[in-house]
Amino acid sequence: MTDSRARIVYVTGSSYKQDENAIFVESVSLSDGTPVSDIAEFDIRNVEIKETLEISIAKMVEAEAKSAYSTLRVPCVVEHAGLVFEEYIERPDDEQYPGGLTKPMWNSLGERFLEEVSEDGRRVVAKAVVGYCDGERLHTFTGTTSGRLAGSLRGDRVFYWDTLFVPDDQEAPGGKTYAELVAAHGLEYKVRELSQSTKAMKSFLEWRRGAQTPTLWRR
Repeated sequence: MTDSRARIVYVTGSSYKQDENAIFVESVSLSDGTPVSDIAEFDIRNVEIKETLEISIAKMVEAEAKSAYSTLRVPCVVEHAGLVFEEYIERPDDEQYPGGLTKPMWNSLGERFLEEVSEDGRRVVAKAVVGYCDGERLHTFTGTTSGRLAGSLRGDRVFYWDTLFVPDDQEAPGGKTYAELVAAHGLEYKVRELSQSTKAMKSFLEWRRGAQTPTLWRR
């Protein structure tokens, strides 16, 4: 029997993203109810790619997707996420601060990140962008989750700002961070119910299923 699933080469060196991707495949369905596992398999590639520094997450992802394709020479996806202060979210993409600067700010400041980005409860949007490049086309797909900043870093799963971001759409009140929600309900809950990255990847797969495969690459 022929396997009709699309093979998606996903370029990431993050073990956290790899764990979340495995759960994404196992537990998430597309808008019509089709399980992701029925239509796609992910081939994780940990390769060095050039990472640019931009406020615009989309511009960063476009550059990373091109870099990944130029290295692998196969159709591939990359994903990047950051926080955008709510008052900036309606501005042009390259003004959605801190956006693509979230990661270097977090890496540089650590626990002082919260001091630098202002008060407890500040409204933010977690924004993820998936970029796809197949040698003929370059597309980006966005997912967002609204929330606020916690007053302190909370939770044991220290995956960047997961200890700081409190999503709005939780089943139970209490204001848990992503990291606390993973501890309380499991990683599957975050991935299936809340994750901005899941929303972006679902958007890509919806497009991928309906798009004509380029003549350069057929399976």
